[in-house]
Amino acid sequence: MERAQSDVGNDSRMELRRRIDAELAEMSDIPVSSYLMAEKPAEEISVPHGPVASEIEVDSAIGRLLWHAGERLDQSPCFHVNGPDSTLIAVACVPTGRLSVRPGCAWEHLEHLKLTPRPAAAAAAPPGYRTIHRDVALWRFALFGRQGAETLPRHYRLLPLRLRAKPELDRAHVAGRHGKLMRLLTGQSRTFRELRELTGLSDAQLSRDLGALALLRCIGPA
Repeated sequence: MERAQSDVGNDSRMELRRRIDAELAEMSDIPVSSYLMAEKPAEEISVPHGPVASEIEVDSAIGRLLWHAGERLDQSPCFHVNGPDSTLIAVACVPTGRLSVRPGCAWEHLEHLKLTPRPAAAAAAPPGYRTIHRDVALWRFALFGRQGAETLPRHYRLLPLRLRAKPELDRAHVAGRHGKLMRLLTGQSRTFRELRELTGLSDAQLSRDLGALALLRCIGPA
């Protein structure tokens, strides 16, 4: 008998939650620069029915939209992220990279978010939305998103890689293994295979970690 779709979805969500918990447990202080992500005072915002997605899950889903949009993001100064019920989930200001994200999104809506170009006048978010930088959403998508392992360009698996810059993220987002990767790629180029042997990471995890660094333009071919 086929399993109910809701059971499959719950298994997928539990697996993501386990990976997020493991990632958070591994976080350590890394000397990287930081975006100051000031929180706005929370306002009364309606709570969605059913399971509510975590901040990491919501940011990852938004990051997936931004990744798929690619160069199309340069065609408008602002984008809105809406749920399938037209709820405004996030406001993206392209020139500054600012993302204003609604605190509370139904987990079942994450796979159905839509990115819509808007004029610059629509860049102001409603009160109570939390503020992050676009790079945070891309980083979390690469690490936790369903397609995160695909963010590493194919030729990056073949060519020697070198660190170009450190990610401009709050260090709470950066795990210890990311610091090790950056140290290994500082002053010396290494291939995907060499990094896998030196770190002991699986192909999938190394693809996600290098993909996250690649999305933020921190690594590139030597």
